[in-house]
Amino acid sequence: MSWDRTKKVLSIAVGLAGALAMGMTGVVANAATTTPAFGNIDTSKTGSIIIHKHEHQNGTDATAKPDGSTDIDTPGIANVEFTVYRIDGLDLGNTDSWNGLSEAKAPQTVTPGTTTIAVNGQTYGFVKVESVTTDAQGKATAGNLPVAAYVVVETNRPSTVVDIAQSFIVTIPFPDNDNTKGWLYDVNVYPKNGSTTVDKTVLSQQGLGIGSVAQFPVTTLVPKIADNANYKYYIIHDDLDSRLTPASDLSVTVDGQAVDKSYYTVTVTGQAVDVSFTKEGLAWLKTIPGKSVVTTFKGTVNSLGNGVIPNRASLYADTQVSNEPPVPPVTPPVNPPVTPPVSPEVHQNWGDLVISKVDADKADAGLSGAQFEVYAAKDAYAGSCTSTATTGNAVTVNGESTFTSDASGKIIVAGLFVSDSKNAPIDATQRCYVVKEVKAPAGFVLPEGDAALTAVTVKTGQSAGVDVTIKNTKQHVPGLPQTGSTAMVVMVLAGLAMMTGAGVLVARRRSLK
Repeated sequence: MSWDRTKKVLSIAVGLAGALAMGMTGVVANAATTTPAFGNIDTSKTGSIIIHKHEHQNGTDATAKPDGSTDIDTPGIANVEFTVYRIDGLDLGNTDSWNGLSEAKAPQTVTPGTTTIAVNGQTYGFVKVESVTTDAQGKATAGNLPVAAYVVVETNRPSTVVDIAQSFIVTIPFPDNDNTKGWLYDVNVYPKNGSTTVDKTVLSQQGLGIGSVAQFPVTTLVPKIADNANYKYYIIHDDLDSRLTPASDLSVTVDGQAVDKSYYTVTVTGQAVDVSFTKEGLAWLKTIPGKSVVTTFKGTVNSLGNGVIPNRASLYADTQVSNEPPVPPVTPPVNPPVTPPVSPEVHQNWGDLVISKVDADKADAGLSGAQFEVYAAKDAYAGSCTSTATTGNAVTVNGESTFTSDASGKIIVAGLFVSDSKNAPIDATQRCYVVKEVKAPAGFVLPEGDAALTAVTVKTGQSAGVDVTIKNTKQHVPGLPQTGSTAMVVMVLAGLAMMTGAGVLVARRRSLK
């Protein structure tokens, strides 16, 4: 190749280097420095594309150093697949092939035989070279690549990667005019990306009876996305257990402040609750990278079942290259590009309480009509539930705060809170309550003071039998006369005296005649 021809290629390469640095969507350098070459392009030489995928790398402050002389200190992302395609027929040993390459637009998806790319007015197809997957350090290498122009496409990703890397063009060799001033046959690239996390907890339960509201905050990280990208959708999704009646009056906050309600919509479909950010909300999310959205889902506990009520949430998010966000869906897409990240499961534990009300003089004689209230024990998680000290008002279960024994003397309190998987004591198997008798069956004594209180233990799930038996004694009434008593003797003697007196009177009357 002549010197004039070489100078022309290098001149074109100077402009191309900057353009490709932009076109590679934030590709930056890695710490493994490669040695540059100088002079003419060696078309017999092979090279490699070294891909680095790290958390929160957005290409905002690192200069493009594809020789690998820049350290990136964020964790690598494993299991991201990239597919490398060669632009078929574009000969980089030919000066004309470089013309217009800096303006070429890499397609976001490539199907060999169908997808084409325009370079300097010419149309070229693609040949698949290989697919590579990042390791635990977020690194993947496509090697033994001949001199050519390539398009790198992110073709698969973990669910936590929200902002898929935009496809980019890499040449081998790469003109590193901003750093080493030479040709790089081993090119380090660092695609922009945005990764997120989804976490879930459960608030300390306030209402202790079924019919109360349970609350499940979900925290989702808002990643930084590419400057030329926007969110297509950002949807926090919660499939509530069938024992929870979904509520739409949930809260959405960032930094403890309520998010403008025009930024999101709430959709309830059966047991599913979706919080979908609107077009305006998506634009706003892009301005708060690194912040966390806390969405607190609510559900009314409506039944006990096995007593363990689980909950988890997922995040559906994706991006696109556009000037502004689209009008997003209000529910998750049917076929998302990746399985959405799912939060860890949390759960609540509930149990019931079975009371047997019986006659103190006959244990198998159940008493109907007795009424009780249930209170939280002051020491809710004592080693043994023996104290009758209470706290708070009577517990309400399904709107009722008094519970009446049936014809067999049984009272079943349908559901009382025991514990949960997040708040101490985590997953406690039992909780202490106190029952108070407030009305005795007709003819039986209502206990007073401490005698009306009974400490009880509520365990997770349905009771296998009676949890506690409470006896009642009969009322006292004035005594009835009894055979053989002193009173009876007195009455008999009085009767005899009256009869004797009557006999005397009769005899006296006869003597006077």
